[in-house]
Amino acid sequence: MAKKYLIVPRENKCIGCRLCSLSVSVEENRKLGIKNSKIVVKGTPGNYRVQIDYGANIKNPENVLKICPQDCFDIVSE
Repeated sequence: MAKKYLIVPRENKCIGCRLCSLSVSVEENRKLGIKNSKIVVKGTPGNYRVQIDYGANIKNPENVLKICPQDCFDIVSE
């Protein structure tokens, strides 16, 4: 089975809502919060950076695609 990875080709569209971080944290850690999420959003309005921990396996990257209001993410297969 091919491994799936999230990428952020449209990072410039990010509005900093952090729904991606929250989604991954709830799914992986079973906690409502972004503290130990595998996706981190940093920056200021108009200049957000999305950092993905590629050493960690995100179980359902499809959920991140669905929840992002700006369609910033894509999935690639290995």
